[in-house]
Amino acid sequence: AICRQALKDMFRRIIETDEITVQGDIKNFKKVFSQASAEEVSFPRSVQNIRKWIDKETIYKKGTPIHVRGALLHNALIDDKDLRNKVEKIHGGDKVKFTYLIKPNPIKENVIAFIDFLPKQFKLEDYIDYNLQFEKTFISAIEPVLTAVGWESEKKNTLESFFT
Repeated sequence: AICRQALKDMFRRIIETDEITVQGDIKNFKKVFSQASAEEVSFPRSVQNIRKWIDKETIYKKGTPIHVRGALLHNALIDDKDLRNKVEKIHGGDKVKFTYLIKPNPIKENVIAFIDFLPKQFKLEDYIDYNLQFEKTFISAIEPVLTAVGWESEKKNTLESFFT
C-alpha cells in the first residue's frame, strides 16, 4: 500500500522533472520505506494448497512457493513458541502478507508470512530485509519506465566521474 501512491507520484515526477530530481525522490522514499512497518512493506498473497507443501521433518518441501513457505514457517513458530491461543495459524485460502528476512535471524529462514500483523512474539521486526523489499516492490516497478527514458534509479559512480 505504501508503494502504490509513491509509484503514482514517481511516474508523474518522471514526466515533469529530470533524472537527478527523480533519483533524489527515490532516495527520499527509500528512507520513508525503511521506517515503515512490516505490514506496510509486505507482499499480499493468497495461500492455496498449503497442505500439499508440508514436510513433517523440514516444515516445507523443496520448491514450495515463497509465500506458502512463509505461511508454513509462521505455523511452525506458533507451535514452537506455544502461541496457539494467541496467534491464529494460516490455512489454505487465507489472505496473507509475506516479507523477506535478513539472515542470520532467529528462525534461520529468509521469509515469514502473517495474516494481519507480524506477531510481536516472533521477534522478527529487526530482521525485515527492507532493501530487498524495496527492490522487489518499488524499484522493479519503476525500473522499466526509467530504462525506457534512459534513466537510472540511482546515480552511479563511474571511473570518469573520479577525474572530473
